Amino acid sequence: MKRFLLLLPLILICGLYVNWQLTPPSHDRDWRADYSRLPGVEQTGNTFRIENIRDWNYAEDGSVTRRDWITREIDPDGLSQAYFLVEPFGSIDAIAHTMLVFAFEDGSAYVASIEARREVGEAYSAPKAAVLPIFEYIFVWTTERDMYGNSEFMAGDELFLYVLDIPLAQQRAVLRAVIAETAEIQQEPRWYNTLFSNCTNVLARTVNKIAPDAVPFDKAWYLTGYADEFLYAEGFIAQGESFEAVRDAALISPLIRELYDIADPVDFSRAFRARRAGG
Repeated sequence: MKRFLLLLPLILICGLYVNWQLTPPSHDRDWRADYSRLPGVEQTGNTFRIENIRDWNYAEDGSVTRRDWITREIDPDGLSQAYFLVEPFGSIDAIAHTMLVFAFEDGSAYVASIEARREVGEAYSAPKAAVLPIFEYIFVWTTERDMYGNSEFMAGDELFLYVLDIPLAQQRAVLRAVIAETAEIQQEPRWYNTLFSNCTNVLARTVNKIAPDAVPFDKAWYLTGYADEFLYAEGFIAQGESFEAVRDAALISPLIRELYDIADPVDFSRAFRARRAGG
């Protein structure tokens, strides 16, 4: 019995591993409305046609008043600036959702977000998603206005937007890598895992595919609420007097409420950039 108790953790780990390997992920489920459409990618030359970009409208009470899905042609050479977006959850510093924002020379801007794809009536559970294959993951693409409204009005979370301080050529390479990952998921569903395939470490591994070890391993790969501080320490985020000062300047929630009446997503993004630049 004592030997069995000593082996029990190993047996449980092996059983969980087998369960993950034998349970296939799928795109064919009764998905919740905001996850109902899988982004699609088609490439023509240097341009990518991305389908099912979410462009919903949210009322201040969190209700959805418009459910549009749009298709856009995206040329990475037209990227003007990439950003790192952080959405903290509650009062626990270690927990947050992280995303990338891509702004273009024509004024448009889009958010790419790795999320656990949930079915109708399914609630997210981080502990369960760490040990059981219950959520597939999806690269959600949205307009900037959609994601900001979703976080501000539906989730009630603050948002922090950081300028990525890396050469523009590298920013464009990151965009191409994220689009490539989106296309791969389109062809092959994958499991979400709180520890090993979450919103932060999937992005980190995506970047490391194009530049090995560019994003060093860190506790922020798992404790995602520390991702912005980690990137600041590594020099990937524009510097300031201190990280705290940079973080304070990165808070965009008041500006979202101020500009959200601008219904056109491109006009919203243009006005948002102008205000952030002091215009």
